[in-house]
Amino acid sequence: MSNVDARLARTLPPTGGASFGVGGERRGGLPGQRTKRRLLAAVFFAGDFVSGAVAIVFAAVIVVVATGQSGLVGWRQMCLLLLLLIGINCALGHYRPNIRDSMERFRLRVTATLLFVFAGMLMWIRSGSLAELAIVPLAGVVASVIGLWIEHLVRIQLARTDVYATPAVILGAGPSSLALAHLLLSRPACGLRPIGFIDDGARPGDALEVPKPQQGADCTGVTLPVLGTLSGWQSDGGAEVVIVPDLECLPRSPANLYRLNARQVLVVTRLGDFPGFGLQVRNVDCFIALELNGKPGNYSKQLKRAIDVILALVLVLLTAPIVVLLALAIKLVDPGPAFYGQWRVGQFGRPIRVLKLRTMYGDAEQRLERVLASSPDLRQHWQRHFKLPQDPRILPHVGDLMRRASLDELPQLWNVIRGDMSLVGPRPFPAYHMEAFDPEFRTLRASVPPGLTGLWQISSRSNGDLEAQRAEDTFYIRNRALWLDLYILIATVPAVIGATGAK
Repeated sequence: MSNVDARLARTLPPTGGASFGVGGERRGGLPGQRTKRRLLAAVFFAGDFVSGAVAIVFAAVIVVVATGQSGLVGWRQMCLLLLLLIGINCALGHYRPNIRDSMERFRLRVTATLLFVFAGMLMWIRSGSLAELAIVPLAGVVASVIGLWIEHLVRIQLARTDVYATPAVILGAGPSSLALAHLLLSRPACGLRPIGFIDDGARPGDALEVPKPQQGADCTGVTLPVLGTLSGWQSDGGAEVVIVPDLECLPRSPANLYRLNARQVLVVTRLGDFPGFGLQVRNVDCFIALELNGKPGNYSKQLKRAIDVILALVLVLLTAPIVVLLALAIKLVDPGPAFYGQWRVGQFGRPIRVLKLRTMYGDAEQRLERVLASSPDLRQHWQRHFKLPQDPRILPHVGDLMRRASLDELPQLWNVIRGDMSLVGPRPFPAYHMEAFDPEFRTLRASVPPGLTGLWQISSRSNGDLEAQRAEDTFYIRNRALWLDLYILIATVPAVIGATGAK
């Protein structure tokens, strides 16, 4: 079960927030679990409060400086705008603790921003000036961006703690259940921590060995116990979620799930190559169905190209001083050219020469061969990740800094302007890296232009092995949309600041 194949379809608890149990005698689990959920919601709320306040003040200052008119918006009006923004987010359920998916939260954030701009402009359209009207959309956009940055940084930190992890049990003990446990252990950012299995064919107390998660994940190989049988086990608050790994594992009678007394049940369905975004659950009289779009989404290549060129030109102007300083630092550490071109596989399999700041010694390849020849373990790690934890090729200090913050990629903005690359897409890999994948995936990957940043860069980065790269790139290609590109672009900044998985 890959990251792409697994889609968690939520079965929501009964109205009123009662647990998924008989009569709703338990509400929300043990006090410790309730406290964690409230803490998580409070952290997201505080982040939006801070980002909203900063955005409104920033927008007011910008408008005052641009127009030269002081006193356009008073503190009372700014507080009213902040309450409006937070109120809309609350009304849309943005702070519900059961919303774990970051892209779902982003769509709610964008919806809240649009409603805030609409309602805010209605408030001032009769009595306010044009300058005052400009404050509302500017504040909405800035609040959305800063709020996403704060949320992404918080998620990076909380994913390493128990605050973000909801204890879950998995129904069954077969291959699909073990594969799902492996997936969740490998991806703590999912927010679900498996603690055991429920299975009628095993004895309570038995332990099942879960395949070791990918190297670089927060977890190591573990064994999880069989907690009990479907008819005999009942959650006492230690597990809040029951996950059904396959529709075939569903019991015939819903009462068997109700008596488990869990707060929530998730049923996994495999969609394969079908896009996973925009799914709707439809309750028809005689069945429940997942509604997919009848036609592929309209993905405007011309609009994407226009956005690429405009943003790349702006970023080139903003980052030019940084690139010059880094080039000087490289020459001081290791004499030689500060820039170099590396041949990568581009769209339709055409070779492209991507520009980079040099982060390695001039004799990097010889250094690599010496290290790989001296250690079979490092050679195996290299063949799986094409990365080394302590790479002998990297320039001291400046090389580590550039690779952790991805500053060595800044010259590739010129590749974007030239049309070799896009701002968002699968990262361009060398030919030897592409050959490690199967032919079907290579064809799929070559169907889109490579990107300066992508879904892999804001999630796994160097922590992801070939399977993680394949899953996340496939997910992006199958679900391409301009709003997804926007999310990845905004989320790249906190991912770089947090240096998630960078090497």
